[in-house]
Amino acid sequence: MDARKTPSKIDLYDVRRRPWYIQGAASPKDMLILVDASGSVSGLTLKLIRTSVGEMLETLSDDDYVNVVYFNTRVNNTACFDHLVQANVRNKRFLKDAVRNISAKGITNYKGGFELAFEQLSSLNVTQGRALCNKIIMLFTDGGEERAQEIFQKYNADKKVRIFTFSVGQHNYDKGPIQWMACTNKGYYYEIPSIGAIRINTQEYLDVLGRPMVKANNKAKQVQWTNVYQDALELGLVITGTLPVFNKTNTKADKERGLQRPQNQLILGVMAIDVSLDDIKRLTPRFTFGPNGYYFAIDPNGYVLLHPNLCPKNPKFQEPVTLDFLDAELEDEIKVEIRTNMINGETGHRTVHTLVKSQDERYIDRSERSYTYAPVKGTDYSLALVLPVYSLHYIHTTIGDTITQAKLELVSESLQEDKFEEYGYTLIAPREYCKDLKPSKNNTVFLSMYSLKSIRNSVLFL
Repeated sequence: MDARKTPSKIDLYDVRRRPWYIQGAASPKDMLILVDASGSVSGLTLKLIRTSVGEMLETLSDDDYVNVVYFNTRVNNTACFDHLVQANVRNKRFLKDAVRNISAKGITNYKGGFELAFEQLSSLNVTQGRALCNKIIMLFTDGGEERAQEIFQKYNADKKVRIFTFSVGQHNYDKGPIQWMACTNKGYYYEIPSIGAIRINTQEYLDVLGRPMVKANNKAKQVQWTNVYQDALELGLVITGTLPVFNKTNTKADKERGLQRPQNQLILGVMAIDVSLDDIKRLTPRFTFGPNGYYFAIDPNGYVLLHPNLCPKNPKFQEPVTLDFLDAELEDEIKVEIRTNMINGETGHRTVHTLVKSQDERYIDRSERSYTYAPVKGTDYSLALVLPVYSLHYIHTTIGDTITQAKLELVSESLQEDKFEEYGYTLIAPREYCKDLKPSKNNTVFLSMYSLKSIRNSVLFL
């Protein structure tokens, strides 16, 4: 962000909070956030917990799944979700709003809270909507004497679920039990005594989740492509290819023995490169598609990367731009099938009878469209070309052919908008295309202007 444009503002830019870093720093995860809502957390501690949960949700991307559960005497879902949901912008905002309504009362019930948390993480009825990679429980509490040891032995004897615990607020409660919970279940323990400690402590867990990626070596070194988001340097909408960077240094003793054993097993950061959507558009032969022809691309979540209707008016700097393909177009059964096939990386072709909006979004036409789609090699994206059926044919001529211009001056004059009243016409549906091209009585001049426009807006490959 250009500091000259915001001289009076504090620079709060944190690369670790950007969408591309979040997606590149860790593998997908299923996260259950467990909130202590007993009477002892009332006041400032509850405010810190609410803020901490909100910051924790911001460390998740669309590849993750999450739910928030709070417990006191009873155990309840914070929102109306009774299972994990995709951590998209809408669901995270919904969970944040629900967390603000939590009130503190009753007594602490770790056993009930952890039991519901493990049940939701192990639920099989929504397996298709899961990350199926890392499983995590995040506990936000002020401390307590209970360890819930029998619950861990019952549900997590194999230690497949990591448990991270957060001691929130300034108090004199025994921290030993919640430290034991984290260490026994391959997690980590953090303290959040004040609001200044929230931001850094709610993202430290990403370093712990990055350790298995170090051990995976080249298997984890795969370029991941992000969702569309607003660039911080004001380059507009971009996507980013990311690659994690690992610490693989060895100790002196290991080097002397010839052992290749990482010393710290840490992820150092994320290397990335931005690709502007405008640059991608310039590489496409848009002017060969004909009238009403277009292309679009989607990511594995069904969000459009490229689409004529992807025009966010005020994209937020902190959030990715997420527009589902079925929201970008008028939904029907065939388009649902096309979306599913594209997400699965299939190649195919379908003809669809659909309703199409005009470019000015004022009119709806019934049209027949041809959808041809295929995966993009080396990425998780899938690309589609959409053409009206009349664009499947074209006029073929040779260079020596003579172009004859038909001139019907009376008809042309009567169709001018300012002549409508004189000739008794009514303007029903004004639709303008190529607004920056001025009409000409000479075909050669008009074609020359059109060619210059094509050269300016596209890249020619010779």
